Amino acid sequence: MKKLFGFLILGLLFSCNSNKEFDESIVNCDTVKIHDTIYIDKSIKKDWQKGFGLTHNLDKDSIWYNPVSYYISDSNCSGLAIDFYYGYLRPSDNGTTIELLKLATTNNKKLRPFYRWCLNKTLIISDGALAEVVGVPARQYVEKFPDDFFEYIDIEATNEKYKMWTQAIVYSGYFDYNDYDNYNLNRKRLEEKMTKNLQIKSAENLKRVKQFAIDCTSF
Repeated sequence: MKKLFGFLILGLLFSCNSNKEFDESIVNCDTVKIHDTIYIDKSIKKDWQKGFGLTHNLDKDSIWYNPVSYYISDSNCSGLAIDFYYGYLRPSDNGTTIELLKLATTNNKKLRPFYRWCLNKTLIISDGALAEVVGVPARQYVEKFPDDFFEYIDIEATNEKYKMWTQAIVYSGYFDYNDYDNYNLNRKRLEEKMTKNLQIKSAENLKRVKQFAIDCTSF
């Protein structure tokens, strides 16, 4: 009986599996397996993405000068990021979200902008418990790719994105440290790591790193 039950569960999962081009109309069972994430509910709501400006058309939606299809067509693209784009994965204070946000620090230059987009959008909607898990991956991305980060925030004329990232790091960016509340030490760590990874160590960039470290440790 146990073996039969196990086979039934496996059959259910595989029958509800989907490829990258997910067709929501074929979902006819209670357990839906989409990419790397298992959902125990066939009612998939995507209203949490309101304001993202998405059409979910892979060739119309653009991320960092490329259509979304550019990223999703890559066989190495994480299913978690794909699910996030389609709205099937809604970030929460759980392990799946943490794994999604960690993707932003990948060494894969092609896919990194897509993963950074996932992180940035999560920062936008973060509040409550979710706000406690976004700070560390945001800090780790900035530490590892300071040049990319500065280019990313300089695209916008306003300072809103800069404020959003610094506030997220201030609030929960050091929770992976035992001495997370030692702000002077955190400021020093952040500045040192960003300086080490700077590709262009101009006087202007070094000054920006120093100021950013201050802004990320000031309440």
